[in-house]
Amino acid sequence: MTDNGRPLQQHPSLAVAAQDWITNEILAGRIVPGQKLAEEPLADQMGISRSPVREALRALAGQGVIIVEPRRGAFVAEIDANQAADLYACRLLIEPECVRLATASLSDATVAGLEATFERMQSAVQKGQADAYVSELETYNRDLLEACPNRMLFGFAESTWRRSLRYWGLLARHTPTYLGDSLGRNAAIHEAVTKRDGDGAAAAVAQLLSWSRDALAGVITALPTAEASERNPQ
Repeated sequence: MTDNGRPLQQHPSLAVAAQDWITNEILAGRIVPGQKLAEEPLADQMGISRSPVREALRALAGQGVIIVEPRRGAFVAEIDANQAADLYACRLLIEPECVRLATASLSDATVAGLEATFERMQSAVQKGQADAYVSELETYNRDLLEACPNRMLFGFAESTWRRSLRYWGLLARHTPTYLGDSLGRNAAIHEAVTKRDGDGAAAAVAQLLSWSRDALAGVITALPTAEASERNPQ
C-alpha cells in the first residue's frame, strides 16, 4: 500500500503514515462507523508491522475518531449529531482566530505552497474527484493552521480540525453540490490569505464552518440508520 505514491515503509514516521491512511479510508467511506479495526489486517493492508498501527489507533482514539473498548477492540466512532454540533461550535471559537494569526505570519514559501494546493483543489473539482479534493483540502488546512505563531492555539485548532476530518468525507458523499459549494467558500479564504488579510480570512473561515455545520446536520439527519448514530456497534 502506498501513501501519496510512496510505500509506507519509506515514510518518515510509520505511525503518522498509518494514522493518515486509516483516516483517508474513513473519509472515503471504505471504513465505516461501527466497523472494528484489527491491528493485523490493517498492518497487512499497509505492508507494515503492527507496532505503528497500534500507535496510530491510539492517536486516533485520542482524537475521538475511533473508540477503544476493553476486551472488544477498536471501532470507528459512530456518527452523532450532537457531538458534531459541539465539535463545530468549538471549531468556530478556535479556528478563525488561529487562521487570522497564521495569515499575518505566512512566509512567501508557505503562500506558494498553499497556492499550488488550491490549484489542485480546483482541478479535482473540475474532474469531479471528491476523494482527491478532500485530500487536498486536508493538506491546505493543515499547512495554513501550522503557520499560526501561537502554538497553544494551534494545538487546540489542530485537535478540533482533525476530529472533524471524518465528517468531510460524509459531506462529500451525501451532498450533491458539496464540491462546488466547498470550493467557493474556500476560495474566499484563499483570496484573503494570499492578500495577507487576516481579518478577512478569519471571517471567511467562520462563514465556511457555519455552512459546514448546517450542511452536516442535514446530512446526519437524513442518514439511514446503518450509518447514523442510532446504529449499535457490532
